Order: sequence, then C-alpha cells, then structure tokens
Amino acid sequence: MLAHHCFAGRSPLMAEAQNGTACAVLPLVQEQDHLVSLANYYSFSYAPIFEQAEDTATRLTLMTRIAADLRAKHGCISLYPLIDDDDGMPGLLRRAFARAGWIAILTPEGSNHIVDLEGRSFAAYWKSRPGALRSSVQRKGKSARFTHEIHHNLSDALWSEYTGIYAASWKEAEAYPAMIRAIAEEATSRGALRLAITRDESRAVAVQLWTIEGETACIHKIAHDSAEDARSPGTLLSHHMFAHMIDVEKVARIDYGTGDNAYKRDWMERARPMLRLDCFDPWRARFWLPALRTRISNLVGRRG
Repeated sequence: MLAHHCFAGRSPLMAEAQNGTACAVLPLVQEQDHLVSLANYYSFSYAPIFEQAEDTATRLTLMTRIAADLRAKHGCISLYPLIDDDDGMPGLLRRAFARAGWIAILTPEGSNHIVDLEGRSFAAYWKSRPGALRSSVQRKGKSARFTHEIHHNLSDALWSEYTGIYAASWKEAEAYPAMIRAIAEEATSRGALRLAITRDESRAVAVQLWTIEGETACIHKIAHDSAEDARSPGTLLSHHMFAHMIDVEKVARIDYGTGDNAYKRDWMERARPMLRLDCFDPWRARFWLPALRTRISNLVGRRG
C-alpha cells in the first residue's frame, strides 16, 4: 500500500539475503541520491522481514550480507522509524551495517506512545489517568448526549462520514487519502477494523480509525468536528474506545503510533524513542560532509 499510494512512480527495492532456510528482506525505496526505508508517517515502526530466523546471530548474519550487497551500488541509506520493541533491532541493524563497512549512526527522532495493560481492567487503567482528564470526561459526559458506534466493516456511507468529519476538524488535509481508505479496507478484509463514530442524534461529530494487530490495538486516526470543541466529543470517544478495547477486546497493548502530541501522554503510560539509522559509505567522498553533520547532530542530541 505504501509503494502504491505514497511512493507512486518509484520502484521499491527489496534487498534480500538467505542463509540456509533462513532469509531476510529489507524493503527500501530510492529518494534522490540515497535509499530510504519503505515507510513514512503512516508506519508505526519499520524493521526487516525475517523468515525462519529467530536467533540474533542468524539475523545479524543476514543483515550484514544485505548491507554489504547494498554498499556495492549505494552510498547512503536511512532507515526510520526504528523502535526497540525489546528485540534490540535498531542496535542489530547498526552493527550489521558497521560490519559491512558503513559509517552507521543511530539518532533518536521522536517517540512512540504505548500502554501495556498487563491484565488490568479498564477501571484499573482509568484510575491511573491524570485527574484533569478523568474530571473532564465525567463533566462532559454528563452534559453531552452522544452515542458511540464501533464498525468492523467499511462502507461508502461510513467513509463519507469519516472524510466529512476529518475535513471539519483541526487537522491539515490528508496527503494520501486513498492510503487511509486502503488501510481500512484491508483491515475489514481480515476482521481487524474498528471504525468508531460519535453522533449527536444522527449527525456524526467525531471519528477514530483503529485496527487490532494480534494483541495490540493500533490508533491510526482521530478527528472531531472543530465546531464541537466545547463538548469534547473526541475525548469522550477515546474514553469509549479504550474501555471497549480493554474490557471487551481484551487487548494487551494500545499503541498510539508516532508523534509526540501532548494529548497522547494523558492516555499512554510509556514513550519509546523512535530511532533513525543513517549509513554512509566512507569510500564515497560526497557523503563525508553529510556523515559528519549527522555525527555532530547525534552528539549534540546526547548532550541535550
């Protein structure tokens, strides 16, 4: 979907390596004079795809081969967003590219907000939320006469309501609206879509696009009609969705995706650093200055 909707006209490069029955694929795409990960702001995270390669040593061997092959034709590669999901993947990628002769620099760039439920009920989770958020939901919930719906199947009528609310919200116009619909359609096909709508009588005033991936609920998009700010339909819809995901769907984790928006800290409990891996071929002189700038930026960021 990313290749079709967001990188149209550019052929993806699927860098591959195999070691016996184990194999790895690193999806990339050309951007000006360097390669970048086949990912963008719609991506919750980025990582290689492995088959029959569960142990670290095998994965490191495969990624080192890919890094060496790429260096034969390319002088600069950037991979983002990398997240250490307790698997050490960003560090493994840095070691692999360094072993293949690249200058490989890992730099923090943004955060990913999550909450791990660890078997808690919604009541237990909600009790730990900031007092201002809980008070706001209690106060606004009493005065507002909203109803909430959760749809598992996308339809043209629902999509029309979604796009209408998004257009009336505070958010900038969607860069790739067809991509968002493709996400919703694909999720519908495997029973993973949770499209939530808040209504004032029959009129839609807030919408949220979630999917369920294994034991994780992923929040892709939220929006509400800006004319309804005073009644906080978006906050009340979030309250409804978190309660549903925790007590009904029984998810183990809720992932708010990329971005450091302040409101995410009210709902989430942990912020994981997103990392960028920039790799430069030291034998190509035109990449010396970019490599130096990246190294300096990395050092300054650590001191900060």
